[in-house]
Amino acid sequence: MKRKICVVAAVFASSLFLTACGSKEYLKDIKAEKYVTLGTYTGIEATVNKPEVPEGAVENYIQDNYLASKAEKVPVTDRAVQEGDVANIDFVGYHDGVAFDGGTGAGFDLTIGSGRFIEGFEEGLIGANIGDTRSLNLTFPDPYTNPDLAGEDVVFEVTVNGISESKAPELTDELVKQLGEEGYNTGGAQTAQELSDYVYSLYNQSVQSAYDNEIESALASDIMANSTFQDPPEEMVDRFITSIENNMSARASSLGMSLVQYMQLYQGLDEAGYRTLFDEEGVRMAKQYIMYQAIADKEGLAPTEEEIAGEVSALMTVYGYASEEELQKSVDMESLKEDLMRKKVVAFLKENGNIHETAAAAD
Repeated sequence: MKRKICVVAAVFASSLFLTACGSKEYLKDIKAEKYVTLGTYTGIEATVNKPEVPEGAVENYIQDNYLASKAEKVPVTDRAVQEGDVANIDFVGYHDGVAFDGGTGAGFDLTIGSGRFIEGFEEGLIGANIGDTRSLNLTFPDPYTNPDLAGEDVVFEVTVNGISESKAPELTDELVKQLGEEGYNTGGAQTAQELSDYVYSLYNQSVQSAYDNEIESALASDIMANSTFQDPPEEMVDRFITSIENNMSARASSLGMSLVQYMQLYQGLDEAGYRTLFDEEGVRMAKQYIMYQAIADKEGLAPTEEEIAGEVSALMTVYGYASEEELQKSVDMESLKEDLMRKKVVAFLKENGNIHETAAAAD
């Protein structure tokens, strides 16, 4: 289930943007009632976690995104390497006894626990003192950006030249102003409290979005289970599959990976596996949107011209389009209308459902 949620979560937004497929079929081209016989869709029960910003999340975000870059390194001479330290190291990696390309470095500052090196490397330096040399027997992940090393056993010879602690400055009003002047995204904050409030609002938006998605998933799953479907149009299914694949490919590309590598590493699926998943999700999403359309038809929930214009204006602002004509070159207007319809239907289902909140489990 987690795999499916991961794949689908971002598709509603990404599907608005034009895909590379040719002919497409939209909800406007069909009569939804021919593809679905609705069951009960009001009074649906759903139990979800209460939306709460995790304790310490704001402070950790400020530390990682604002203060860490301003931290000073303070030399440590009276103890061994520990988690969070910056270890200055020389290293050479050997594969079958031969040093391999890209596996050598000198005077490299490595934050222990940063995850910059392969699993076991940073952990293997904990407890080492200045001047110590350690042999680390490790295995590269599979897949890996260098296919010649994927899944291969290697040995790293690592010497610790020095140890330092990273000391972050205190968050002050003066520092917040400086961060804004240097181009950091502070939301226009001028004081430490304003920055904390801004970060909290970002987290709150994210938490609320996850909460809304959880409710929608619970309601839609229940309604779909009590409805009867005919096979959705093939072209409509293909459209959703393409949106899913484009979204996941973009995620992979942002990490410097191919789609195959990304899906193997993060989803544990080979190409045949994720193709099957994409196909299943394409069918499910087509059915779900047809179901939404059928409810919209019954309840009079079609988006109005004013609502469509408002959504277009919002997208122009968010993505910086100079005109509606420019936006329409990259935004699929029919998908935009379908998504507006979805939002109205989901709001109706929430208003007419029974939503129960539970406290989120502590980590």
